[in-house]
Amino acid sequence: MVAAQNPALAPVAGQIPSDTKIAHLNGNQWGFGWNAGILYELDKNNRYALTYRSEVKIDFKGNYSSDLPIAINRFNLPIPTATGGATQSGYLTLNLPEMWEVSGYNRVAPQWAIHYSLAYTSWSQFQELKAKSTAGDTLFEKHEGFKDAYRIALGTTYYYDDNWTFRTGIAFDDSPVPAQNRSISIPDQDRFWLSAGTTYAFNKDASVDVGVSYMHGQSVKINEGPYQFESEGKAWLFGTNFNYAF
Repeated sequence: MVAAQNPALAPVAGQIPSDTKIAHLNGNQWGFGWNAGILYELDKNNRYALTYRSEVKIDFKGNYSSDLPIAINRFNLPIPTATGGATQSGYLTLNLPEMWEVSGYNRVAPQWAIHYSLAYTSWSQFQELKAKSTAGDTLFEKHEGFKDAYRIALGTTYYYDDNWTFRTGIAFDDSPVPAQNRSISIPDQDRFWLSAGTTYAFNKDASVDVGVSYMHGQSVKINEGPYQFESEGKAWLFGTNFNYAF
């Protein structure tokens, strides 16, 4: 459609293969953050916690390239800067959000306990992906427009005997991506979790954990220009862990 509105673009666009790499930024960088928490134990059967994970700011520097022909840059299209496969220096600042979480544990009967948590993540700090050259020119820019999101979880523990402990839980993950900003590159959706696991204690010092979780992501529609796509995520996760206290 763009080529039809701009006839001079047609000869250039017509020579671009369908598997052309549009934009690539490659490099390595360290990010630093910190965690803090407080635990209040009312008694041996009831405890509550507040935890905080700081924002992590990463000033990512690397090498940028695009296989699009350089001739396409003169049309000022809303696409990444073309380099014809050549590499140039680029940088991107990425702000990973801070997170707060409150949680609790209550042993409501000799063999039963409930535990719960509510986490709040400041994803609204993530509004765009924008890479620039060392000269200050924009190499690529993508609006993300994330919103703050939460996660709520509820679980139970059954203390069968001195050796066996069984756990189950459910959780809901609120997606930080508003429907109008959902894209093929980040087709995020709300997620529902079901989990179960067990602990077997060999003695007071050694134990083994086994767990399984099922994640079901809501089916969502994605609009990209005149096209519409559908995305749905499902996954099984398995884990095991050996513990030894000394």
